[in-house]
Amino acid sequence: MASIFRACKTPYALCVLFVLILGILNLKIQYGPVWEEKSRHQDAVSEFDRYWETEGAEIFRKVGVEPTEKIYQEELEAHLKRFYSKNPSLIPQKRIAQMKEDFQSWWETTGKKSYAANEVAPDEKLYQSELNRYIHAYTKTLPAYHLFFIPNSSSMAALFTSWILFPSLPSFLIFALGFLFAMQAMKNRWGYLQTALFFIAGLFLLGFLFAGTLSLSYFERYADSPYMGASLSLALLLGISAWDAKPKFFAGISVILFVLDLLVNWLVNPNLYGWVSILSVPLFGLGIFLGKRVPRLTGSKKGKNATAPAEKMKKEDPKESLRKQLSEALDLADKAEYDHASQILIQKFGFLLRENPLDEEALKSTVEAMLYPHYVFPIPGIQWIAWGTEAAQKQQFEVAIQLYEKGISVEKDEKIRRRALFYAGDIRLSIHLDEEKGKAELEEVESLDSTDILAAEVRKLLGK
Repeated sequence: MASIFRACKTPYALCVLFVLILGILNLKIQYGPVWEEKSRHQDAVSEFDRYWETEGAEIFRKVGVEPTEKIYQEELEAHLKRFYSKNPSLIPQKRIAQMKEDFQSWWETTGKKSYAANEVAPDEKLYQSELNRYIHAYTKTLPAYHLFFIPNSSSMAALFTSWILFPSLPSFLIFALGFLFAMQAMKNRWGYLQTALFFIAGLFLLGFLFAGTLSLSYFERYADSPYMGASLSLALLLGISAWDAKPKFFAGISVILFVLDLLVNWLVNPNLYGWVSILSVPLFGLGIFLGKRVPRLTGSKKGKNATAPAEKMKKEDPKESLRKQLSEALDLADKAEYDHASQILIQKFGFLLRENPLDEEALKSTVEAMLYPHYVFPIPGIQWIAWGTEAAQKQQFEVAIQLYEKGISVEKDEKIRRRALFYAGDIRLSIHLDEEKGKAELEEVESLDSTDILAAEVRKLLGK
C-alpha cells in the first residue's frame, strides 16, 4: 500500500492524471450530447407507448381498425417526426447539418428574393456569409465551440485551447499512449520537466503553424471545420523520444505510434486533418533533430543541494488581505468585469462572515456595496441565501434580510426561494423591521404552497 502511495506522488502519476482529466472532459463535452439524445429519444418513445396503451390503440378500434404492429410503427414514426421538429437534435453535428438544410431551403424560397428586392446581389459569397452567421448564432452557445479553433471564424486565441478536445476516439487513445510513452522514455535523458516544457511549447506554438499554413494548402476549403487535438505536438514529442532511445526498441515504438496517429488523421478524422497529417512529418523530423542536439537543461546534476537563502518576507495580515481582495472584486465590478468579481466574492466573502470577532462595520459596508443596484453579479441565488443564513446565525439580522432578499430576487428554484422568503419574513417580524413587508413575504410563502409544515408555521406567525 505504501508503494502505491509513493507511486501516486511521482511526476509520471501527474502525467497519467493529466490524460485522465482530458479523457473525462472529452467524454463529457463531446459524447454527453449523444447520451442525452439517446435518453431523450427513449423518453419520447416511452411517452408515445403510454399514449398508445391508454388512448391511441383505442381510437383505431373505435373506427373499426385493428391497431396492428405496422400501424403502431407508423404512428410512432409520425410522433417522433413531430417531436424532433419541435426539439432539434442535441448533437451539434446533426443540428448544424439540419440548419444547413433549413437555411438552403429558406434561401431558395425566400432569402434570394428578399435580398434582390433590396438591390443586394444574392451571390455565393453572401450565401456563405449569411449561413456562417446563422450557424455561429447556435455554435457560440456550445462549450466545445469555445475550445476548438475554426480557421475561418475563430479568433487566434482559440489555438490556446484547441488541444483540449480531440477529433475522434482513436486520436485520443493514440495521444494517451504516445504521450505517456514519450514521458516515460525521456525521464532519464531529459527528465519530466524539460520534456513537459517542450510538449507544452508545442501545444501552444504549433497550432499557429497550422493556422498560418492552411491557406497554402488544398485543405483550405475545409476552413469552416473545427481544428482540435494535440497531433502536431505529439509528433514533435515522439520524434524527440525516437532519437538515441534506450532501450533501442523504444525508437520503433515511437515510430509506430507516430505512423498510427498520421494514418488516423488522414483516414479517420475529417477534412482539414489531412493537412495535420502532412505537417506531422516534418515535425517528427524536427523532434529527432531536437532529441539529437538539445542536452538536458533541467535538474542535470544530482546532489545539487545549493539553496539560496530565502529572504524573510513580511507576512500580510490575513484580515487586511481579505478586505483588499473584496475591494478588488468591487473595483472589478465597477469595470463591469462581473464574472471575475463574482469568483472572488464567492471565494472570499464567507470569510468576512466567519471572522471572530465579527467586524460589523466592514460586513455592512461590503454588503451595501455588493447590493449596489447597477451591479450584475452572476452569483446563484442559493449562494446569496446561504450567506444570509450565516449572517442570521451571527445575529446580523439586517444584513441577513438584505442577503435573503437578494437571493430571492435571482433564485429560480421555487422551493429554495420560498424557504428564503420565510426566513426573511420571520426575521422582519422578530426584530420589528418593516413588519408589513415581512407579513407580505410570509403570505407569499403560504400562497405558493398552503399544505406543508412551512405554511403551518406561517399561519402561526400571522396569527391565522
